[in-house]
Amino acid sequence: MHLRQIKTADNSAVKNIIQSTLREFHDDLPGTAYYDPQLTNLAEYYNSQPQKAAFWVVVEQKQILGCGGFGPFSDQVAELQKLYFLPAARGYGFGKEIMLRSLELAPQLGYQQLYIETFANLDQAIGLYQHLGFKPLTAPLNGSIHSACDRWFLKSWQH
Repeated sequence: MHLRQIKTADNSAVKNIIQSTLREFHDDLPGTAYYDPQLTNLAEYYNSQPQKAAFWVVVEQKQILGCGGFGPFSDQVAELQKLYFLPAARGYGFGKEIMLRSLELAPQLGYQQLYIETFANLDQAIGLYQHLGFKPLTAPLNGSIHSACDRWFLKSWQH
């Protein structure tokens, strides 16, 4: 398995991974990534703004098994987005790798913070966020569109 940047040919598989994972954890609710309007064209969405966003897929033998990246939340804040993996890709450190790549690239693109919206029932993900220094928030940042999420985290860095 390896990580690479998302391509247009990956769009359908990535949409399926995101939606099936949200269904698996019973988080397929209105106000989640399940219903994001750009979900069918994620490669175009992320690759059209290389100075503001990045998105990777986990590939094994040409099959997409997971995904994740970041995009703009505001001028100064990037948001970790759509970090989802099929069961076959879990436990190999790809979530951590995508987060580390995001934490390295986001400051280079001018962001001062990385924001995460998630669900309380995603224990392993929350543990990873906290391990990497994300601090819990008591409410979403102003401007959040994922109203169904019930946990929020933020990491700041110094330039």
